[in-house]
Amino acid sequence: MQRKNAEVERLSKDIDKSEELTEEITTESVTDKSDIEDISEEIKEKPKKKTKTKETDSVSVQTFNRKKKNSWIKWVIIAAVIAGIVGFIIYRVVKVSKQVAEALAAGTTQEAEITRMDITNSIATTGTIQSKDVRTLTSPLAGVKIEEVNYKVGDMVEEGAVVVTFSVEDINKKIGQLEEDITEAKQAKALDSGDRNYTYVNNYDLQTYSVATSYEKFQKAGKDLQKAKDDLAKACEETGDYKRKYEEAKEKIDGKKDELYKSQAKYNEDVTAGTLDPTKEEGIRRQAEIAEIQAKVTEYESVIKTYDTGIDTYIRAEETAQNAVDTAQRNYDLAYVDFNKAGYDAGFSNAKTDYNYNKGNLQANDAVKNLERQKEQNEDTLENYIVTAPISGLVTEVNAQEGNGYQANTGALMTIQAVDVFEVATQIDEYDINNVKLGQRVVIMTDATGDDELEGIVSFVAPTATRPQTATGSTSNTFEVKIDVLNKDERLRLGMSAKINIIVDTHRDVLAVPYDAIEQKEGGANVIYVLDKTASNAAPEENKSGGIPVIGIDGLMKGANKEDSAPAAPKNTSPLASVQGAREVPVQIGLEGDYFTEVISQDIKEGMTVLVNSQAGELPDGFTMMMEGGY
Repeated sequence: MQRKNAEVERLSKDIDKSEELTEEITTESVTDKSDIEDISEEIKEKPKKKTKTKETDSVSVQTFNRKKKNSWIKWVIIAAVIAGIVGFIIYRVVKVSKQVAEALAAGTTQEAEITRMDITNSIATTGTIQSKDVRTLTSPLAGVKIEEVNYKVGDMVEEGAVVVTFSVEDINKKIGQLEEDITEAKQAKALDSGDRNYTYVNNYDLQTYSVATSYEKFQKAGKDLQKAKDDLAKACEETGDYKRKYEEAKEKIDGKKDELYKSQAKYNEDVTAGTLDPTKEEGIRRQAEIAEIQAKVTEYESVIKTYDTGIDTYIRAEETAQNAVDTAQRNYDLAYVDFNKAGYDAGFSNAKTDYNYNKGNLQANDAVKNLERQKEQNEDTLENYIVTAPISGLVTEVNAQEGNGYQANTGALMTIQAVDVFEVATQIDEYDINNVKLGQRVVIMTDATGDDELEGIVSFVAPTATRPQTATGSTSNTFEVKIDVLNKDERLRLGMSAKINIIVDTHRDVLAVPYDAIEQKEGGANVIYVLDKTASNAAPEENKSGGIPVIGIDGLMKGANKEDSAPAAPKNTSPLASVQGAREVPVQIGLEGDYFTEVISQDIKEGMTVLVNSQAGELPDGFTMMMEGGY
């Protein structure tokens, strides 16, 4: 196939040379044509005046004939050169076209067998080898001096080995300092406790006094209100008695007036009738009765006048008592509000006092307990002042420095990564992440392990996306995926790049053909071309349509008559269809792998020969256009 490709490339270069030669000839022809035009212009020039002699005219004619003869000779030479060049170009194009057609006919078709195999669909990406077990070593001995650091970055360490040693003397010194701090904290706690107790009691006394004062005012206002109500009731009662007597007096005077009227009328009636003599005893008696009644009426009228004068005094006294009640009620209400407010304020103040009191006690206790706890921790770590490696592995980071005090905010003392259990960390595009599942099998390859394939399994899929790095120009989110490396291989190193294929799906023991053996026809139907070996050995037919056409110098396909040229094959016709013994078989595409594709059809079986349209024999773009009439 490489030889055929080289042949096609050589023939394409010959065509390019022919095109360059054509351009040179065309350029030269244009130059010659300009010369001819110059001569023609010279011939066309005529003398403006006929003042010369016949001898001069004869010379001019001879000169003109000589130039004319030379121009015709030049024309003939140029025409002969052009004809020769055009003939050479036509010869080269026909020859090269024939050679390219033969090369393509031989190079674009290959044979392969329909084979049973396992087809795998996978997600290919890259990742980084890292340790699956990473330990960061820390210590509670903050501020304690580090005496020894026994390993540096790049060293291998065994599990249980002493990696860092703290100063025992420094630990004891710190314990002594903590004991002093505890003593001072307890003394401060005792002093603060006395102050808090005094403040607590004093505040309660003040609030109690305030509430008691408010209560006394409230009680007095209540008594004043009650007295005012009693005075009002008494005034109302007196006014009532007075009004009742007034009414009784009015009733009595009305009765006496009626009695006086009736007695006088009867007296006058009897005197007029002559039955009563005013001068006699009976008449005088009756006149005395009338006078007595008149005196009572006069007495009652005097009493009524007295009542009319005194009623205003009682009404004013009642109004004064009512005003006193209203004032006492307002004072009582205000005293009630002040009393409740004093109680609320006292309750709030006392609660705040309780809070501050208890908070102060707790803080003081916490300060002491915290120091005591630090002392206990240092005493506990006194026997464990050495730090050992929890696993065997490679030291990849060291922040501990001999002679310095350890501070947790400066980072871990040391980081150790196991080198016998690896994983691959990678980023999967959001378009593929839904196809990645925990437990999927993974094929891993590295430059260090060459063609050896390592087995892996998906152990972690991030639930959230990682934002794209804008510096890379990527706008797609990715998800972190980790893959456990199941093989132990001494060639693996931390930080190595790895090529990984996450196996998404596998169809086992299916019929498969090379990817390029499948052709898609108009309408979307997929077909393959199965080769019948018996039919392919038969004699080829002359002028069979199809295949790759070759253009002759007359513009027709080679081997065709001018009057009966065969039409070009449809653009969607596969070159495989022109191969002797090729039979078109519709197939359904199953799982697609990197190089082979599963095909499903009742008309195929294992071992059949299938034709493959190789991309190695494609025509160059320029030559393809010329073959199709583009030039």
